[in-house]
This record gives sequence, C-alpha cells and structure tokens, in this order.
Amino acid sequence: MASLGYWDGFPMISALVCMATHWTGPMCYLRQEIQEEKMGFGKATSSSKAMKIIDTEKKISVLIVEDDPLIQKIHKVMMAKFGTEVQVVANGKEVVDLYRSGASFDLILMDFEMPIMDGFEATKELRSMGVTSMIVGVTSRSQDSEIQAFMKSGLNACYVKPLNAEKVTAVLNELKNN
Repeated sequence: MASLGYWDGFPMISALVCMATHWTGPMCYLRQEIQEEKMGFGKATSSSKAMKIIDTEKKISVLIVEDDPLIQKIHKVMMAKFGTEVQVVANGKEVVDLYRSGASFDLILMDFEMPIMDGFEATKELRSMGVTSMIVGVTSRSQDSEIQAFMKSGLNACYVKPLNAEKVTAVLNELKNN
C-alpha cells in the first residue's frame, strides 16, 4: 500500500509495503531512493539531481497507459517531479481512441499487459496510424525474448517497471535531443 506525502514541495511515495511478488525489488528500490534523498544521502542519479539535467523550453506532454492504479500513481508522481504534463489512461484502446480524436503527446509510457487492448497491439496500431511520438514500453516482464517482441511492435525503448529517476532522465534527455 502506498501513501502520498510531500518532500521539497514535490509529491512522493512515503511508504511502500514490499510484497513477496515480482514487484519487491523495484518497489523497495523506489522507496529506498526517496528515503535516501530525504535524508540527504541522494546519489548523482537521484531524482532531485536528475531533474536539473532536464532543461526544456516547453512542458513535455506524457501519456501513461497503465491498468494498475498503484503503478499509475508511481509513474504519474515520478513524471510530475520532472515538470511534465501528465495524463493517464487504463488500456491500449483508450490511447488509440485519443489519437484518433486528434490528441497528441510527446511521450507515451505503454504497459505491456492490459485489458481490452494490450500494449503490443496498441503500439502497432499507433504506428500504423502514423504516430511518431516516442513510445516507451514499461513492463513487469523481464525475459529478453518478451521485451524484444514488445520492442518489435514499434517501441523506441522498453524498461522494467516501475520507472525510477535514472530511467526517466534517460528517456526525457533522449526525447529532448531528438
């Protein structure tokens, strides 16, 4: 379970119960990273220092496509810390429908497994529609074969979730440089 608090004016995850699932490592890492920053032990890649690397003239628009409410919240908070404009949808059909209605985003964070339309199908559909936005896969799958299959749908990159400050910095810097 997570609760939101504030630190240095930014929303943060103040507590995460590490469950005995495939989330244990990344979730504990995110909690540890935030606690280390709060106590002044931040690393060079901490989100507070990483935020200074991102120098944009206009706000970057980000669409988070994720069905898990906890991961939605973690990624939304993380992206907001970097000064992006964030919108969230719960499945691939919703993102395809948004683009068909004329919406556009600089960055799409696409979950792999979702109801109605998964990330693989949604990414293929978006690319077939001519969408050139940066699409980054975010998955709980860690096997190379599954990640490579997801990449072939048209992703620009793929990371195991949840995202951390290092991954977000890399994605935003790549986006900025393209």
